[in-house]
Amino acid sequence: MDTRLIQTAVLGNPESDEPVICPEDPEELVAFRLEHAENSWWCGINLPGGCGRRLTTRLCTDKICHFAHVPDPHGTSGSRRPCNRRLRGKEDADHLFIRADLARWLRQQNIEADLALPDPLGSAITARLDDGRLLVVHLDTVRAPAWDDEEVWEHILGPGCRISHEVLTRRGHVYRIRMEGTSDRGRRFSVAGIERAGEHTRWFDLANLTVTANGINTVDEAHSSRHEQATTTGTKQPATDQRSIVTVRPPSSAAPISREQRPSTAGRLDNAIYEESPARVKSAMLSLEDAIAKDGVESDELAALKAAYARGQRWLEKRARLRRTVIEQLQERVDARRDPGGLARQALDLVGEPDATDEDRVKVEAIQQQLQRVARERREAESRRKAEADRAAREEMQRAAKEQRLAFDQESARREQEVRSARLKSLVPSVRGGLKRAAGNGEMRTWQELQHKTGTRGLKGLSYEERVELLVLVGQKTPADEPLWSVLLIAHGDREALAMHRAVAAELGRDVTENDLELIAELTAQRAELHRLHQ
Repeated sequence: MDTRLIQTAVLGNPESDEPVICPEDPEELVAFRLEHAENSWWCGINLPGGCGRRLTTRLCTDKICHFAHVPDPHGTSGSRRPCNRRLRGKEDADHLFIRADLARWLRQQNIEADLALPDPLGSAITARLDDGRLLVVHLDTVRAPAWDDEEVWEHILGPGCRISHEVLTRRGHVYRIRMEGTSDRGRRFSVAGIERAGEHTRWFDLANLTVTANGINTVDEAHSSRHEQATTTGTKQPATDQRSIVTVRPPSSAAPISREQRPSTAGRLDNAIYEESPARVKSAMLSLEDAIAKDGVESDELAALKAAYARGQRWLEKRARLRRTVIEQLQERVDARRDPGGLARQALDLVGEPDATDEDRVKVEAIQQQLQRVARERREAESRRKAEADRAAREEMQRAAKEQRLAFDQESARREQEVRSARLKSLVPSVRGGLKRAAGNGEMRTWQELQHKTGTRGLKGLSYEERVELLVLVGQKTPADEPLWSVLLIAHGDREALAMHRAVAAELGRDVTENDLELIAELTAQRAELHRLHQ
């Protein structure tokens, strides 16, 4: 799985050294796919960390378009190489672009050369010329080139490579090469430069460098050299020899730079395009307009300036299409109340550019207000949901607490009942014995008399319910045809005593009349029966 956006690939097969950049704009990517409909893209082994697997393109609106590995349905990549391109940036194909530019540069001069990519991959490009000379483009930004290597005819430093002041002073100058930006087809291209001790590097098109039998020179300096020679000898150079280099010498800082000042504006434009800086693009285009309007501009230079200006216009138009696409996608997502992701931030950035229209700014502002309203509604809904969840949680906590209290109360009541039952059971023998003695003596008892006669302190202070329960325990073993012992504890006409007898009888399954007078007569007869049975 890719852990970053892969923006470079190679065409045709894993061993290819033909690099390609994935367009970042969705519309450009559609055209790119059509252009390469018969081709394929690969995570090439000539790319540092490349695994050799096939790539596809991903069209995105919330981030830049990019390459991605084609999923393998069988779980194998078809290559034993692990993919380590996640550790690299979008410059990982610069060595291939520089190699292609170097080959083209030499072919334009009818120079045959054998180009190679030595290990470690991406650290250098070597070109063995047909006369045996070795030209090395050094790309390793950490390790310095082998300046004293006698086999190397000339070194060219790549992007970011440094040279010590001592070495530069000893050599007098050094040639450089860098990636200037992207062309209309999305590829990066090389720009050459000359650095001298104590001076800024002068940059110009790679075509301005020429390989000769004795060294590397610039076309402008060669022209200047011929002009100086013609002035000294008083002769005019033949027109057919305008581009031949007769004398080769180290580049001179006295060479005219007026021709380079205008192309440098095109270079600034391409840099601004590569860095996606609309403000800098507009500024560079204004400079190009001034340069185009000047008198005395040669036709080839004027064509180059106009071509650069057209590149800027196309880039701004592409930027405008991207702006429209992003705004439309953002509006669709907001209307569908979907999360816009990074589109909102991207839209704000795009309408903040100097080329954006007031209409686009108004649209984005309205969408931002809509987003804020949707966000506010979501916050309110979330607040309501949270409040409802909190209320439900509180109710659940209250219910759980209530159940817990009820369970505690029930357990407490059960334990109290067990304690009371045990206490009442302990009183049964003394109460039954006291009532038996009263029956034998032909007497009745009150609760106070029973306590006094038996000496049982536990009878004092019993509640109505406890007295009923105790009498039920005392009468449980009484035969059904005999009176209950409780008839000896009931006074004549005492309503509480009558109610107590009815409650005890009901617990023991005996029928009792509802009429008090009849019940009193029955109780009197039952007491007489108890007296007779136990005398």
